[in-house]
Amino acid sequence: MKHFSITLLLSIAMLSSAMAQNPDLNGSWKGALEAGPYSLTIVFHIEQNGDKVSFSWDSPDQGGFGLPGTATINGNELVVDMPNYMASYHGTLKGDTLDGTFTQGGDTPLRMTRKDANDDEQNSRPQEAAIEADQNKPYRCEEVTFTNDGIIFSGTMTIPNVGTNFPAVVLVAGSGPHDRDENVFRHKPFLLLADALSRNGFIVLRYDERGVGATKGGNPFAPTEPLATDAMAALRYLKTRPEVNAAQVGIMGHSEGGMIAIMNAAKHPDEVAYIVSLAGTGVNGVELGKQQTRLLSKSMGIEVTDEDLAINDQALSIIAAEKDSVTLRNKLIEFYGSHPEAESSFNGQSIDDIIDGIFITRCVIQYDPTDNLKLVKCPMLAINGTLDSQVSCKENLEAIARLVPHATVKAYEGLNHFFQTCDDWLGSTRYDLFHETMNPQVLNDIVSWLQSTVKQ
Repeated sequence: MKHFSITLLLSIAMLSSAMAQNPDLNGSWKGALEAGPYSLTIVFHIEQNGDKVSFSWDSPDQGGFGLPGTATINGNELVVDMPNYMASYHGTLKGDTLDGTFTQGGDTPLRMTRKDANDDEQNSRPQEAAIEADQNKPYRCEEVTFTNDGIIFSGTMTIPNVGTNFPAVVLVAGSGPHDRDENVFRHKPFLLLADALSRNGFIVLRYDERGVGATKGGNPFAPTEPLATDAMAALRYLKTRPEVNAAQVGIMGHSEGGMIAIMNAAKHPDEVAYIVSLAGTGVNGVELGKQQTRLLSKSMGIEVTDEDLAINDQALSIIAAEKDSVTLRNKLIEFYGSHPEAESSFNGQSIDDIIDGIFITRCVIQYDPTDNLKLVKCPMLAINGTLDSQVSCKENLEAIARLVPHATVKAYEGLNHFFQTCDDWLGSTRYDLFHETMNPQVLNDIVSWLQSTVKQ
């Protein structure tokens, strides 16, 4: 779900650094960029041939590999420029350590050490490792493309080996840049979902979002409405496939993807056969934002005063009410200018940076799903975890149950926004520290609902 903390986190994560070197820097280096409550793994790959320096970098926690940058070195001083991400890095080589500062809005220390050749990042994600190691999967994978809004989308279809006329589902990721696996912190929830569903007789299509992976062009931070048309283009592509039962094609969306599933079910009732909302919203954006602020603070162990909450609530009301971009920017500049105490929560970001982040999230803040939910007539499954700090479980599921009486609604005790098992609120947003990608019971329940509802 889009919210200020994650928006700023993604900005930092996707702005990770690049490197240059002298001969002592040849090889791979690994470090942790502390971004708010998160620790983001950064890997540099460096090769020098005479005066020529070759460089690439990975941000595996965000699914980014082989990313570019430019670097220069003067003695032991390293300067890296990342103009595409409005970021830079300045470090000093000290023995086998690079000590430096990553700059993007504010400064963040970044220390790199040589990466062990035996350091296997995937060992900490056992569910993914088991799928990738299975050489006898009962389905095949096919790379496909479809077109929408002048963009050629790239995706993967998983197709059961035995049978014909399969029901099918499109997987739609949450907000921000996501590849077809919805890769975040090396977790691949859509890989797990596609595997579970295709093992049980469903064709699954998952795709790289606009401007991500093999999908070239488009803005991954586009408003929800055009992203919803991408999902419909994927659904319509499935209906053209001879292996698919065109009357049994639906949409399963996570977080903002749940919003998209609901939007399309309401707007295209004759095309969308069923929907599954995974931690999708049922309340309006202002209420959602208020809940997020309180629950995220709780999950991070941050004490927020009543005054801080009141300022946040006022900002949300301004964002929700003003549709004109220029007017909204001016109102926010005036608002934050009259509340200088709010700057302590900006983490070194300027007011302009904060407002740019707000503009990315404002389509969610301005959205009210009420009318769309009332129009949902197809079968619907809506689930959430009780320790979800991004889309509060109780309020959102209650709203969906009230507005869509025929929907199947279920809350999972002790699961967070990605349906990972947690002990309590504190740390429930540390998705990077969990070995579990998705609770197995959730996967089983989704498959069971689809088999009993859609195949019938």
